[in-house]
Amino acid sequence: MSYQEKTVRCVCGCCAMTFSKFADDNTVSLEVYENAFYGRYKSKIRLYFKRLWTALRGEEYMLFDIVLSSEDVKGLRDALVDMTGEGK
Repeated sequence: MSYQEKTVRCVCGCCAMTFSKFADDNTVSLEVYENAFYGRYKSKIRLYFKRLWTALRGEEYMLFDIVLSSEDVKGLRDALVDMTGEGK
């Protein structure tokens, strides 16, 4: 069974995204990881109420953003094209 995986990390190191695909599956898995060091310094209660208030108003809430370098974006693009088989 063949397996492909590409991981990209935020420039500041706070989080990472991993895209993975098995050869016999038509889906690509997206996993997002947060560095535990950064997660400890945010107020959990404050973030909970902020998300709740945003939901009550019917708006979208951004959990976090990931900043990628140009090289990481190109590598991610190439990996996703390889995983989907579109580039062949």
